[in-house]
Order: sequence, then C-alpha cells, then structure tokens
Amino acid sequence: AAVRAHEQELAGYTLERLAEAPGVRVIGPPAEERCGVVAFTVESVHPHDLAHVLDGEGVAIRGGRHCAQPLHERFGLGATARASFYVYNTREEVDRLVEGIQKAQGWF
Repeated sequence: AAVRAHEQELAGYTLERLAEAPGVRVIGPPAEERCGVVAFTVESVHPHDLAHVLDGEGVAIRGGRHCAQPLHERFGLGATARASFYVYNTREEVDRLVEGIQKAQGWF
C-alpha cells in the first residue's frame, strides 16, 4: 500500500508540473487511476530527441510506442515519452524532468 501511495503521489505531482509546461500533452488517466507511469508528448520535440536531451541532464525516460503500437494507432498517436517512477524516485527528480523538458523546448 505504501509503494502504491508513493507512486500515485509522484504521478500526481508529475501531472501538476507537466500542466505548467506549455506544449506538453499528458496521455492517460488522472493520478488516482495511475501507477507510477506518465506518458506524454512535447510539441515540436520528438520523444527520442527528448530522451537524448534528458539523458544529458541525468534523467532517464523512454521514447517510442512502449510495446503498445495498436493503442497508439487507435488514438492517433505517434511515439510518446514515458517517465516511470518507483519507491526510489523523488519530487526533485520530477522537477529535473520538467526543467529538462523546458531545455529541450528551447533547443527545438
């Protein structure tokens, strides 16, 4: 129960922070219906480019279709970015994620 609560808290915080970033579109349900996974797109930045920029900032995400190509096609999505959280992740890391997204937006 504590692990689930921590994942939901981080997912909720991530949704709040991503809502502050212009051009970011979150894919999926509200925080209370999530596990520690948040998929999103960033306008004008391909998810693979975003993953590369974030890697340089010490933030690991995944870019692609995440073994869910039929679902992506069903909703008219190309590749998406995905951040995943677990017990060892912190709010500070979410802040670094958002700062890295903003850096990538400035480059592309």
